[in-house]
Amino acid sequence: MVLEHVITFITYFVQLLAIMNPFAVVPTFISLTQGLDDSAVRAILRRATFAGILIVVVFTLLGKYILEVFNISIASLRVGGGVILMVIAIDMLGEEVRTKRMYSGDIAVVPIATPLIIGPGTITTLLLLTAARPGDLLNLVFVLAAALAACLLSFRILGLSNVLVKYLKTSTVRALGRFMALIIAGVAVEMIARGVKMYYEEMFKS
Repeated sequence: MVLEHVITFITYFVQLLAIMNPFAVVPTFISLTQGLDDSAVRAILRRATFAGILIVVVFTLLGKYILEVFNISIASLRVGGGVILMVIAIDMLGEEVRTKRMYSGDIAVVPIATPLIIGPGTITTLLLLTAARPGDLLNLVFVLAAALAACLLSFRILGLSNVLVKYLKTSTVRALGRFMALIIAGVAVEMIARGVKMYYEEMFKS
């Protein structure tokens, strides 16, 4: 029984960590925080971690009801998240990223905490894992624990990005940021396309 619980937790944890994919976010995080001192970066990470934990807890426990109250579908989340990422990608291709002119707390919540780490994919997975065993309190605990562990590890990995900055030249970081802008744009298009596809599928089902 204990082994089964451990396997369930590890399965949830690995699945959620893979979807959060913090390693892919590292170059974007470096680009967004470029030029900020260490204390500012640490402040961003603290706020982003708190925001990420809050989002995970809320959507694990109340996600289904929140979407129902505001009449928001997963398709809407995908399209909305895709639009946000596309704006970020366009900004990163410019001379100066507009998000850098925000307060550090602003970029901590959006876009770092969401949608870069806790995006529609993560929210969808949380909803699916909790809905798989409705009314099962133990399963809900496993999902929440795995999600929190994956979230904390993801932001810890981002916290190590400053180590990369020490070994990379500024020009390299900028070039990497421009390249990642193209990747983010591709991800944004994919998210929007999947959202639109889901809209059509839901339309035909109804």
